[in-house]
Amino acid sequence: MINVELAEFGIQIDNKYEYLERMCADYVSTRTADITVSVTDEEIQKEESEKITNKGYLESLAVYRKIAEWLPYRDGILMHGVVIDVEGEGIAFLAKSGVGKTTHMMNWKKHLGDKMTVVNGDKPLVRVTEEGIFAYGTPWAGKENLQTNSKTRLSAICFIERSETNECEEFKGDTFRKLLSQTYKPSAPAALIKSVELIGKIMATTRFYVIRCNKDVESAEVAYEKIIKKTGDKKHD
Repeated sequence: MINVELAEFGIQIDNKYEYLERMCADYVSTRTADITVSVTDEEIQKEESEKITNKGYLESLAVYRKIAEWLPYRDGILMHGVVIDVEGEGIAFLAKSGVGKTTHMMNWKKHLGDKMTVVNGDKPLVRVTEEGIFAYGTPWAGKENLQTNSKTRLSAICFIERSETNECEEFKGDTFRKLLSQTYKPSAPAALIKSVELIGKIMATTRFYVIRCNKDVESAEVAYEKIIKKTGDKKHD
């Protein structure tokens, strides 16, 4: 059994395999548990695929799924994307798997160096609070395991599209549909309804962009100039 802190919640995990203990080492906490999570052998088996058979890893997926099912009741959701922090400004890159979120994020790192921190490279948690929208690092961070145990105020959400040229502009399409497609959808109707409400609140307070980009570092330079200027302006609105 391990106790961790995720998105400023205390979570007690009654684990079967040591994999989770190693995975969550940077998130171990003495915080009082808000929820205790355990999964059955059947739930672990449901996560299995032809490519993924490691029981410890499968347990970690099942545990995170249960956390994601619970989180909307506490005004939080799980996003599928990359979140970075640039000098206190949180920026999320969302797209379907394989489009190039990680590649684009690495171009930001090349461009900005130590000015940028990777909060989470695959499955960050996002909370809607009275103080604002915040994204949090978690140990569920994709095959590259790019993450830090940190949080950032989420200022901008960017939808990534492949392109031969690089451009960034404010997103004018169906923001709700795009955001919902990259958000975990709970199985419980009440939690799903709550998730939809939270997406609406995120839409009301966050800037949205589309980044059409190739693999060149110029893609980050173009996006940085547009997005950071806009988030900077927002502070003075």
